[in-house]
Amino acid sequence: MGDVLVAPISFGLGDLVVSLPVIQALVAEGAGQVRLVARSHVQALLGDRIRGLAGWVAEDRLTVGAGERLVDLRDHRLQRDHWWGSAAFVEAFGAMDINDIVACIAADAGIAVDLSAPAPLLARPRRGLQDTVLFVHETDGPDKAWPPQRWARTAALVHDVGLRTLLVTRAAPSPAMRATGISHLVAPTPGDAVDVLSSCRAVIGVDTGLTHVAVQQRTPTVTICRENSVYVRPWPHSRALRGAPCTAACRDMEAGHTYNERISLAGFTPSPWRCPVGAACLDTTTPLRAVAMLQEIL
Repeated sequence: MGDVLVAPISFGLGDLVVSLPVIQALVAEGAGQVRLVARSHVQALLGDRIRGLAGWVAEDRLTVGAGERLVDLRDHRLQRDHWWGSAAFVEAFGAMDINDIVACIAADAGIAVDLSAPAPLLARPRRGLQDTVLFVHETDGPDKAWPPQRWARTAALVHDVGLRTLLVTRAAPSPAMRATGISHLVAPTPGDAVDVLSSCRAVIGVDTGLTHVAVQQRTPTVTICRENSVYVRPWPHSRALRGAPCTAACRDMEAGHTYNERISLAGFTPSPWRCPVGAACLDTTTPLRAVAMLQEIL
């Protein structure tokens, strides 16, 4: 039997991480080699941390040969019909989290996935982080971010319970984050991030790829997210610190930038947008609540 090619739900690092149960199920079947269709460079960089993966191919160079099978997780009604988390999606399909969505897409493709617990990526343990809570504060989506003063207050509360804190950064932190006085730990590649997020005591992070990596590694994790985010996976070591409902203006702005109807993302760059009310929904996500949730899962 030829290779099985698996294309994740979208092009982000987190999109690959939440798609892993499908890849892992196909590897476990052992019917043929499994390769990743990398929808971005950052996804390709994580390929060598996926157990049993035979390699990867960039989506814009994808060809499906005779006897090969393409499993495209975007090619499904749950992906095409409505933007995840929107009122239209909930009305059509009910309230579903990302595990529900991936399970349904996989089942329709004839793939039995195990979503009872995450199967971690390959990691190389880092010493000295066992009493450290890592903060994932960097994100390509500015409206997912927390202001520096909120991170500073969270660090103080974490220190009060006897744990250290470090910022995880791809390079140096911004001047505003430096001003918080929180020390940083550089993890320049996705593989480096896997290593440190697997070795620490816990993680508090915004709704972005590295936070989803931490959950995949079974690290106790609190995800700071919008009220309608579907990406938090409901395992015992994972908690969601959700904001208040978005305003109508924010929902309307987002609706004008959706791309759920696209199957191939080769050569596609989504148009940027900013919340017209400055992500006011996240104002209710306080450091006190974040640390209280963290203590529930430590």
